[in-house]
Amino acid sequence: MGLKKYVAFSLLLIIAVYIFVFSMQTANYTVNILDYAIELPIAVWIILPAAVLFLVTILHILFYGFKNYLQTSAIKKDEENIIEFLKDILLENNSNKKFKQKSLKELADILEQMKLSPKTDNFDSSNSDIKSIVNNIIKINSGEYVSDKSFKFNKNGEIAHKNLLNRVKIDVDYSIDVLKKSKDFTREVVKAAFANVVENKSMTTIKKLLDGLKLDKEMVLELMKKDSENSDFALEHDAIIKYTKEVEFNKEDYLTFAKLYKKSVKPDELIKMFETISNENELAVDAYLVILFEYEMIDKARETLSNYANEEYQPYRAILELKNSGKYYTLENLCYNK
Repeated sequence: MGLKKYVAFSLLLIIAVYIFVFSMQTANYTVNILDYAIELPIAVWIILPAAVLFLVTILHILFYGFKNYLQTSAIKKDEENIIEFLKDILLENNSNKKFKQKSLKELADILEQMKLSPKTDNFDSSNSDIKSIVNNIIKINSGEYVSDKSFKFNKNGEIAHKNLLNRVKIDVDYSIDVLKKSKDFTREVVKAAFANVVENKSMTTIKKLLDGLKLDKEMVLELMKKDSENSDFALEHDAIIKYTKEVEFNKEDYLTFAKLYKKSVKPDELIKMFETISNENELAVDAYLVILFEYEMIDKARETLSNYANEEYQPYRAILELKNSGKYYTLENLCYNK
């Protein structure tokens, strides 16, 4: 029975009892309570307990109705908050959402310590915001750059970092901007931007970006490969030598260096460059000897080897013996591919 029906029928019953009693007895009755005497018609005394019970019942119903309303409102608010909380988790933001229900509090504490990721590339949801965010995450994880600003991922989060990497890998003009402001970006982003610029821009553009840019070994080798393929506007030899010192090339790196520049640098210039490097760094001696043998500078190779003990650089001493014996050898196989 609804509240309205309960009130209506209760009032009708009370009124009916009052009319019935009053029609039979119109006299008054006095009740003494302490020093007070209360005189009311007998019909009123008859319906008074029912009226009190009616009022108490109404108050009871209203109290628990209001309590239920508050509980329902709290549940509805928690339902709204859980969606906002999930959005914050997906965006990798710290959530400030509070929950009234103990079960949702525990669930929020668990989710806040976990990483959520979609199981399928065909994610769907009745909530348009959640659907949009998750689909953006899927695109970013697949290597696509997402420029959607309607939902901002935490700029220090993993997804935002991946999205930035995706951008520098596909947008060479943005990569140039990153290199110009390299101190504002992580090392990984700078390296990705550098690789994109080296692959897609000319040496003229690349040289303008090198000042103030800190290169590691991998970046220097990328730069050398590009430089060795472009005889015009190539790097100065002093600059190349400087980079090899800054990143501490090992023997294999110097051999790779020699192989890259063999076709693009004149023999006498390449010999001079490696002579300078090997005089300062013994790790470059192998590459220097390779170049000397490549250009048939046998006397110079013999002179260089004379500066070291007989047990050192045995492969090259063996090559000298082969040469002196008039036997054929392939230096490319002996040195470049070792």
